[in-house]
Amino acid sequence: MRRWFVAASALALLLACRRNSPSDGDLLTLAIDVTPSNLDPRLGSDESSRRLQQLLFNGLLRYDDRGEPTGDLAESWENPDPLRYVFHLRTGVRFHNGHPLTSDDVRYTMESVLRDEVPSFRKGDLAVIESVETPDPLTVIFKLKEPFSPFLANLSLGILPRGAGPNAGEEPVGTGPFRFVRLRRDQDLLLKSFDGYFRGAPACKNLRLKVVPEAVSRQQELLKGSVDLVVNDLSPDQVQTLRGSSDLQILTGPSNSSAYLGFNLEDPILKDVRVRQAVAYALDREKIIQVLLHGLARPSTGLLPPDNWAYTPDVRTYPYDVAKARQLLDASGHRDPDGDGPRPRFGLTYKTSTNELAREQASVFQDQLKKVGIDLEIRSFEWGTFYDDIKAGRFQIFSLQWTQLLDPDVFRMRFGSLYLPPAGFNRVRYINPEVDRLLTEGARSSSLEERKKVYARIQQILSEDLPYVNLWHKSNFAVMRKRVQGFTLTSSADFYVLEKVTLR
Repeated sequence: MRRWFVAASALALLLACRRNSPSDGDLLTLAIDVTPSNLDPRLGSDESSRRLQQLLFNGLLRYDDRGEPTGDLAESWENPDPLRYVFHLRTGVRFHNGHPLTSDDVRYTMESVLRDEVPSFRKGDLAVIESVETPDPLTVIFKLKEPFSPFLANLSLGILPRGAGPNAGEEPVGTGPFRFVRLRRDQDLLLKSFDGYFRGAPACKNLRLKVVPEAVSRQQELLKGSVDLVVNDLSPDQVQTLRGSSDLQILTGPSNSSAYLGFNLEDPILKDVRVRQAVAYALDREKIIQVLLHGLARPSTGLLPPDNWAYTPDVRTYPYDVAKARQLLDASGHRDPDGDGPRPRFGLTYKTSTNELAREQASVFQDQLKKVGIDLEIRSFEWGTFYDDIKAGRFQIFSLQWTQLLDPDVFRMRFGSLYLPPAGFNRVRYINPEVDRLLTEGARSSSLEERKKVYARIQQILSEDLPYVNLWHKSNFAVMRKRVQGFTLTSSADFYVLEKVTLR
């Protein structure tokens, strides 16, 4: 009798779990590589957190593929003078808990960052705010301390309800197309469509984000149908292999990311611009893109992709030219000690992560630099150790990628002399007073045409000084089961597009 009771209880529990779990017919499963670090939009700065936050929250603005602002929670806005921005909120927007969105929620979100309710990485972005005023429930007025044209670029921050508190990421409540159900760390996240979403409830009723750390496993789960969609989290080799599957569809498109080779400009060898230029000429980027990346990238001439409104093609470029590289190395005093013999001119250390593609890329760099007499020693580390070394300046050469290159003010944090780590991302220790002056001028100018001229000049100077070798802009890609309909790729590989997805 006891056995029958236990069995019946187990069956009842199983049926209850099934009733509370979405069926395959209305469940979209995405594979992601890691659990988001934090679902609070003020805190999680990693790519996985950014994507999840887009499903749960809305900011005042979004950005299109050219890096220009469009309204999100803001229906319209004005800039009546250089120190004032007035935003008018959409009517009828509600949070997942049913409360209406008001200007007071916007004010709370911004002030919670500025007043250190949480230790937010967004504080520096918002530090230019003098005050936030809310004259009525649908109007927000920002007063700035000084003119700052990139201000709009910082208003994609997800808006929280007033009083959300420092633990808002544990049970996140936003206005986004999906609402939070559960998080099982290192396993999955479950979201449900928000019926009260102001753009209309998503057609896909249940969304599961499954944490699959290994790229090989993500590929296998796509093939067997336990995962419906993977965005960017596969290697180019895997994408090429999956093109042969009749059950899958693949989308590709341009990205606003930029891969680069960074130099330690305080290094005795690399502080000579001729050495850096020689390295640039020695790298056959076109071949790497075609062979290693299977064409899923386009060569770059600078940090900004060609689609960005501030991009200029009028810069110095470095096509593959072994003879030119050797001439520059000779001129820098690093002559080849034995002609075509085995002895190098000098050696450099290249740091990278243990990621398979990163290590393959390092080996190609090593082979190509050897042809001009540079011995490249490769050292690979677990991601945390590698990234700590880069931030601390413990490197000669490394390679990484920037994403979310929208407003050209991105140059300030990466090349301004006031933004060496930990104050910013000037990891290569680049210092140029003229660039500093232009960065300030670009941030203060209210004219789009004037800003474009200023940032064009910055790009030209950087192409001569070469603190980076700009490598390529990787393509975004999505691999999905054919049951997935209506998915589109943006230049930032955004997840908010899932609000338009249907399942066949």
